[in-house]
Amino acid sequence: MDAAGVSAMLEFDDCADDQAARRRALDLLASAPHRGGVEFWVEGGQPMRVTATDLPASS
Repeated sequence: MDAAGVSAMLEFDDCADDQAARRRALDLLASAPHRGGVEFWVEGGQPMRVTATDLPASS
């Protein structure tokens, strides 16, 4: 998503579970800091969002 929360692109990944999907979202966000966030959908569930505040602090 861009800074306004608008989906600028779509990418489809199959992940083993919710935690794997969250790790993938964090990796995507870390690799493209210009993104405002990453939203991911769980089958049958509500979308989840990862933003820069969810990234681990750099050492």
